[in-house]
Amino acid sequence: MSATPETSRPFHSTRWEPRIYPGSLSQASRLRRDIQRDLAGFPDDTVDTLQLCCSELFANAVNYTASGEPGGEVVRCLNLLRPDLLRLEITDGGWTDRRPAVPGDRSDHDWAEAEGQRGLLLLSACATAWGYFQVLPHSTLNLGLRVWADFSLDPDRVPPGLGSYVFTS
Repeated sequence: MSATPETSRPFHSTRWEPRIYPGSLSQASRLRRDIQRDLAGFPDDTVDTLQLCCSELFANAVNYTASGEPGGEVVRCLNLLRPDLLRLEITDGGWTDRRPAVPGDRSDHDWAEAEGQRGLLLLSACATAWGYFQVLPHSTLNLGLRVWADFSLDPDRVPPGLGSYVFTS
């Protein structure tokens, strides 16, 4: 009796070239187009979810950090860490005391009436996990936060032939 080895595609992680955007909400449509272009070949529902969550994180960076100040920027990164896990990262320009958190002190009525601060709640519902870390941990410098979110994928629906590094244009 012989065992047949399981065949699967060899896997290597994939990193997309980071994209840098001016810190203006007017850049959100460009950001969504870039997500669609960068994730060509991925399932539509994955692309739609990433566009939505990336837009929310981008808006947070612009609205609540130095990224929204004149000359501010936001950096977007994508990484396929495993065949079943895609990570989105948004890095802001720093200079805020706030840390990303879903407001925990709202009633259902408060949520229904709220006109903002739903982005991280939405992210929590769409992502497998999310969090943040300081770009450069330091007691007196605030060079920005990187907010990350992991999204589950069906490995069989990941486009074949992705290189280790995807250049963007």
